[in-house]
Amino acid sequence: MDTAAESAALNAEIVEMLYANNRRSLMAAIVVMAALLVTQFHLINPAILVTWSVIFLSAYGSRGYLTFKYYRDQRRAAHSPRWLQWFRFNTGFCGLAWGLAGILLFPEAAPANQAFLIFALVGVSGAGIIIYSVDSLTTNLFTGGILVFMIPRFLTHGTSVSIALAVLFIVYVVYVTVAGQALAKSLRENISLRITSNLDNKKVHQLAYYDFLTGLPNRRLLSDRLQQAFARCDRSQSFGAVLSLDLNNFKGLNDSMGHQAGDELLQQVANRLQQCLRKKDTIARMGGDEFIAVLDELGTDKTDANKAAQIAAEKMMAIFTEPFQLQQSRYRTTPSIGICLFHGDGSSEEEVLRRADIAMYQAKKSDNLNCIRMYDEALHPAIEMRATLENDLAFALQGNQLRLYFQVQVDEALKAVGAEVLLRWQHPSLGMIAPDQFIPIAEDTGEIVPIGQWVLEQACQQLRQWAEIPVMNALTLSVNVSAVQFNQPDFVQMVRDTVLRSGCDPHLVRLELTESLMVRNVEEIIMKIHALKPLGMTFSLDDFGTGQSSLSVLKRLPLDELKIDKSFIKDIQHNTYDSFIVETIINMAKNLGQTVIAEGVELQQQQAILQAKGCRLFQGYLYSRPLALAEFEAALQAGIVANAASGHA
Repeated sequence: MDTAAESAALNAEIVEMLYANNRRSLMAAIVVMAALLVTQFHLINPAILVTWSVIFLSAYGSRGYLTFKYYRDQRRAAHSPRWLQWFRFNTGFCGLAWGLAGILLFPEAAPANQAFLIFALVGVSGAGIIIYSVDSLTTNLFTGGILVFMIPRFLTHGTSVSIALAVLFIVYVVYVTVAGQALAKSLRENISLRITSNLDNKKVHQLAYYDFLTGLPNRRLLSDRLQQAFARCDRSQSFGAVLSLDLNNFKGLNDSMGHQAGDELLQQVANRLQQCLRKKDTIARMGGDEFIAVLDELGTDKTDANKAAQIAAEKMMAIFTEPFQLQQSRYRTTPSIGICLFHGDGSSEEEVLRRADIAMYQAKKSDNLNCIRMYDEALHPAIEMRATLENDLAFALQGNQLRLYFQVQVDEALKAVGAEVLLRWQHPSLGMIAPDQFIPIAEDTGEIVPIGQWVLEQACQQLRQWAEIPVMNALTLSVNVSAVQFNQPDFVQMVRDTVLRSGCDPHLVRLELTESLMVRNVEEIIMKIHALKPLGMTFSLDDFGTGQSSLSVLKRLPLDELKIDKSFIKDIQHNTYDSFIVETIINMAKNLGQTVIAEGVELQQQQAILQAKGCRLFQGYLYSRPLALAEFEAALQAGIVANAASGHA
C-alpha cells in the first residue's frame, strides 16, 4: 500500500470481513458442539461435559456480544485496530475451548467416537483457517488454541490409532494453513487493488468537484448545487439566495506576508464559513478570495426571504470579528458581501451569480468596507455599462481604439510652449468615450499600466518626429501618470527605457503627477523622481489645490511645475476665495522655485487676472480645445492658436 489512507481502508475492510462471518461461524460452532455432546454423552462424565459446555458457551457468547457491540459502533472503520485486537483475543479463547474438547471429550476406549471427535475438530480447524485467513495472526491463535491441548492428549494416549490421528491432523492443519495463507495473500491483494481503485476514483472526484486548498465545493459542483436549489425552490414556490463574499485587501496580504499566509487565511475562512451556515446550504470557493453561498427555501414571501438572506450574510460577516491566527502573526480582515435573491421558476445560473457579484462589487466600493449589499435592479443599466466598458477596455489597446489628443499650452505672448497629451477611446459601437468614464475603470482593473506605457511611448515618438519641424521642435509634452502606474516597481526602468529608446529629447518630456499620489509613499515618490531627473525630464503636480498634500511634503518634492486646478479658475473673476487661493499657489510656487500653469482658462478676463497675480503659462479652451494630432499640427503651423485667443477678446 502506498499511503496511510489505503492501509487504513484495507485494515478496516479486513476487520469488517472477520466480523461479518461471525454469525455463520457461531451457528456452525453450536451445531458441532451439540453433535459432540450427543455422541460423547454416554462415554464422558456429565460434570466434565457441563464444564466444557460452560467454557465453550462463554467463548462464543463473548463473540456474539463483541459482534453486537462492533455493529453498534458508528465509527467502527476508524476504530478498526481496536476491534481487531478484541477479535484476535476472542478467537484465541475459542480455539482454546475447542482444544479442551480434545482433552475433556476424548473417550479412552471408543475408537469410533475418538475418530468422530478428531473429524469434528478437523472440520472446525479447517473452517476456522479459511474464515480467518485474511488475518494470519487470528488464524494462528485459533489453530494454536486447538493444537496446544489436543495434540499432546492424542500423543500421550499411546495407541497406534491416536498417534496416527494426531500426525494426520498436524499434516492437515499445516497443509490447510499454507493453503489459507496463499488464499489470504491473494484476497488481500484483490482487496488492496479494489481499495486503491476506489480511492483513486475518490481523488478524481475530489479534484473534479472540490477546491484543492479549502476542500469546499468548486465552481463545477456549485453549478450542480445551484441547479438543485432552483428545482427545490420551484417545487416549494419559495425564494433562495446567492451570496457572493470577497475578502478586502487580500492582495495586500499576499504581497506583504507571502502566498502561504494567504492560503492559511483562505483555509481558516472556509472552516468558519462552513460552521456559520445551515447544513443544507452550500458554501463554495470560486477562486482567489471569492466564496459563494447558496441558500434555498428561505420562504415564499420575498420580504421574509430578503430578511433571511440578510441574517445569513450578517452571520458570515460576524465570523470575521475574531482575528485569524496565521503562522507569522494574528491577522484581521473584513469581507464585502453581495446578495441576489432567486425564485425557482426560470432562474438563470449565470445571471444570478453575475448579479450577486455585481452587488458584492457595489459593497466593496462603498465607504463602509464591512458592507452587505442587495442587488438593486435600478442600478442595472449603469452596472451593465460599466461591465461592458470593463470587458471591452481589455481589448482597446490591441484593437487600436485608443487615440491621443493634444491641448496646447501658451505663454503670455500666446506662443505655444507645449501641450498636454490627453487620451480618448474610440469605442467601435459606443463612439468616443471621455476619459473620466474609462480611466477609473482602467485603474481598477490594472489596464492603466499598459495603457499608460503606450501613451508615454507615443508621446516620446511624437517628440522625436517634431524635432524635424521648426515650429514644433521646442514644444514640451506633458503626460499624465496614474498613481497605479507610478507605484509599479519597474516604473523608473520603464520610463527610462521608453524615453531613451525613442531618441527624443528628455528635456521636453514632462510627467504630470496627481496630488492624491502625494498622500502616501512620499519617500518612494521622491526616490523615483530623483532617479529620473538625471535624464533631464521635468515633473508637474496636476490639479494642485484639490488634494491633501501638506506644505512640508510639497517643499521636499523635486517638482518643476504646479498646475492650478480649473475649479479655481472657473469663478476667479467673481469668487474672492478662489482668487485668494490662486494667488497663494502662485506665490508659493515662486518661493519654491517652480513655474505655475493654470488650466481651464476660457475667458480673457480670467487670463488677465492670472497674469496680474504672476501666472505666466496657460491652458484652456480660450486658446484651443483638445485636438487630434493632424488638427493640432495644422493649427500650430497656421498660427490659429493666437487667432483663437484674440477672437475671444
